[in-house]
Amino acid sequence: MSVKKQKFGVLANGDEVNLFTVSNGKMSFTVTDYGCTITGIYLPQKNGPTSDILLGYSTLPEYVMSDGYSFGSIVGRFANRIGGASFAIDGKKYQLDKNDNKINTLHGGFFRLDHQVWKAKAVETKTSVGVTFKRRSPDGEQGFPGNLDVEVTYTLSKDNKLSMRYKAKTDKTTPVNFTNHAYFNLAGSGTILGHELQSDCKGYLEVDKNLIPTGKIIDLAGTPFDFTKAKTIGRDIEKVAPGYDHCYVTPAYKGKACAPDPKKLVRAAVLTDPKSGRSMTVDTNQEGIQVYTANWVEGIPGKNGVRMVRHGAICLETQRFPDAPNKPEFPPCVLKPKEAYDALTVYGFSW
Repeated sequence: MSVKKQKFGVLANGDEVNLFTVSNGKMSFTVTDYGCTITGIYLPQKNGPTSDILLGYSTLPEYVMSDGYSFGSIVGRFANRIGGASFAIDGKKYQLDKNDNKINTLHGGFFRLDHQVWKAKAVETKTSVGVTFKRRSPDGEQGFPGNLDVEVTYTLSKDNKLSMRYKAKTDKTTPVNFTNHAYFNLAGSGTILGHELQSDCKGYLEVDKNLIPTGKIIDLAGTPFDFTKAKTIGRDIEKVAPGYDHCYVTPAYKGKACAPDPKKLVRAAVLTDPKSGRSMTVDTNQEGIQVYTANWVEGIPGKNGVRMVRHGAICLETQRFPDAPNKPEFPPCVLKPKEAYDALTVYGFSW
């Protein structure tokens, strides 16, 4: 197992950006300290070449110029949407950026964490290797209160598990919700409509016309959203046009009072590509998983200049419920001083 560091480029302000290659001898991934961005995951297959299974770009300037897609990067301070671009804590209202249809906040607003350089350090244990990233998000950044010290660690184990762990501490009460916005295509090209998805999630969050949760959890049994039995993603996707972009409720949800425990992970999803034989499991301690089928990437120049296609990938973003700061019926999402935020997701690969 190894971690190799190399120069990825230099930003306009002179900051150097590095790229790390993490390998266990069977598979590998590359990640940069620019936005904690995973730029590639390289998997073999039974009867074919190794492929990169992530959408993204080939060069640093392309990631710098990317506007809002967050390919493979961290998103926060609050992933997903906050309705009305505002929330209140202890009677004080906080106003955020209206970067989603000029109404809501999406993935933290205009000042994106995926466009910041993080402090990076290679890490190693007896069973895994990877990289830890650290950054202080100062009080008022993105409109959120509190100095938030964030630590993000991506590790690869001997048994082909890619773990993403997010830790944070604050000096003021503040909402926190981090995830990674990786776009997976286990075939390495084409669409994911022939991929099979199975999920133990039995409900999803109802949303209004602006994609803000109403607070109601919908039973998905018998609907086009039902993946409790494995089926191809393309089978019912036209019934939810333009495609899936919904927050599913994972088995970690135990009601309003549930709290994430990094020692208790649940199976949120299994993704399989029958043609390549590759499979990916998703285990997490988060109560939500946003299923997004890359509905709006058509024509974007990607790696090596190849243009992306609609439904060319699927995002399985584990997270707290969207708009949780404004939904008292949802599990709490605020972090208080002397508390610790600890979110863990493990992607397991096989072929």
